[in-house]
Amino acid sequence: ALGDPIDWALTGHPEAPPLWRFSLHYHEFLWDLAADALRKGDAALWRRVWELVGQWIEACGPADRRTRDDAWHPYCISRRLPVWIALWHALPAPAELRPKVLASLVDQARYLAGHLEWDVRGNHLLQNLRGLVMAGAFFEGPLADGWVRRAVRLLRQQLAEQILAHGEHFERSPMYHADALGALADIRAALQAVPTDLAGPVEEAVEKMARFLAAIVHPDGRMPLFGDSALDSVPAPLPRSAGLGTRAGANILGEQGEATVGGSAWCSGAGTVGPYWVFRDGGDFVVFDAGPVGCDHLPAHAHADLLGLEASWHGQRLLVDSGVFDYDDSPMRRYCRSTAAHNCLEVDGQDQCDMWSRFRMGYRGWPGPLATGQCEGFCWARAWHNAYRRLGVPRVGRYVACRSGGPWLVVDWAEGRGRHELSNRLHLHPDAAVTKTADGELHIDHAGRRLRLVFLTPGEVAIEAGWYCPEFGLRLPAPVICWKAAVDLPAVCAWSLVWSDFSGSGSLEGGPGRGLALVWREGDRQVQLRPIGG
Repeated sequence: ALGDPIDWALTGHPEAPPLWRFSLHYHEFLWDLAADALRKGDAALWRRVWELVGQWIEACGPADRRTRDDAWHPYCISRRLPVWIALWHALPAPAELRPKVLASLVDQARYLAGHLEWDVRGNHLLQNLRGLVMAGAFFEGPLADGWVRRAVRLLRQQLAEQILAHGEHFERSPMYHADALGALADIRAALQAVPTDLAGPVEEAVEKMARFLAAIVHPDGRMPLFGDSALDSVPAPLPRSAGLGTRAGANILGEQGEATVGGSAWCSGAGTVGPYWVFRDGGDFVVFDAGPVGCDHLPAHAHADLLGLEASWHGQRLLVDSGVFDYDDSPMRRYCRSTAAHNCLEVDGQDQCDMWSRFRMGYRGWPGPLATGQCEGFCWARAWHNAYRRLGVPRVGRYVACRSGGPWLVVDWAEGRGRHELSNRLHLHPDAAVTKTADGELHIDHAGRRLRLVFLTPGEVAIEAGWYCPEFGLRLPAPVICWKAAVDLPAVCAWSLVWSDFSGSGSLEGGPGRGLALVWREGDRQVQLRPIGG
């Protein structure tokens, strides 16, 4: 409850965290009010939109110490300018308010031009340039032309740095990828109003980014929660980017089961896009992230989640990342970034990376190459990382094998010597219910159906309580299946997931090295897979 006029300084809410304060000054909430006004044809609602803008102008001058740090932060300006400009194009402000709005837009753009966020860089700098381009395209004259020229020059550099060859944003957070994609889609639209040779490179970046996002979305059309990601935190960028609706990911294989995504060939329901391996079988879906935790020089939104995976079953999310609850220096922030909050192998109860403060990371690991292939109907992917080398564990690896109709098989291994405690967690969606039926075997009831999870290696299996944070400020209790074992290295942990009425069983044969075989048996037939390579 912010009162009317709005308490922009939040004097009545001193407990409001920085992210909440910033979000208030983005003004992106005005989209909802404006959309309602347009849908209903309600002139009073539309006047209310501009009344709120007028309130902000009166209460949030650059000299007002109560609101300056939030209202005039370059990032807040970068997000607010496009909102006001787009609202103006939809239906301009009332005549009596127009001079104030235009004067404020100029003041904000001037301030932004002098305070680009070179200290933060990354997605912040991209949003700064979005604000400058849109302001420059909105106004006419030498000042506006200067904003455009500067933004275009810097954008050329930032596109080369921030957009990876396979189309992913270099901070490797699906949420910030979608945010950057939306920013570039707006820049592309604004550049249509000004002469520049950057339109082609921006168009190419938008198309690559849209295809990448379409390739990794779940069957529900929404992003995985790798790194700092929250659902509904950014507007859906796909429809306004490259003509790819959110169903594009589900249909990416096409009727022939083959397509090209981000320069990578897809076949038999599985394929790669950059360091990600994706398996699709109708509403059944697995995405395996074999990439780095984030950008080496900007790990602010990275988690300790090397070789993480998410999965949907019958179109419903099943294995989930914990998401992100807040950006405060809080226990929930530390939990969400920890290895224990992800579907990864943990060694000796330690995080893969040194997560400190809210957005910092010290030592970390890096992944090795992603290998993929097919074997007797199974599509598989394999990768490793070196994040636990400080503990005397030079490599931790993961092998994922999926077949249409099931089963799904996963083998994790740890190389090295000495005795170590391995923990393997599977975070389930809150709607899933899990019961332990025998040592190492569990039933998972989800979406009106039942799955059977079987651990193929000895260890202690428990059902723990965890958190699922699909949106900022929202945490839902969720079951976590945890396998633990104190073992001498090298060692492995393996599990199989099948539908409850599925006949078949898996086993491991041979030692934990390259001679290890993962055998799947169905009646008289058996398939032998080599998880660690031949």
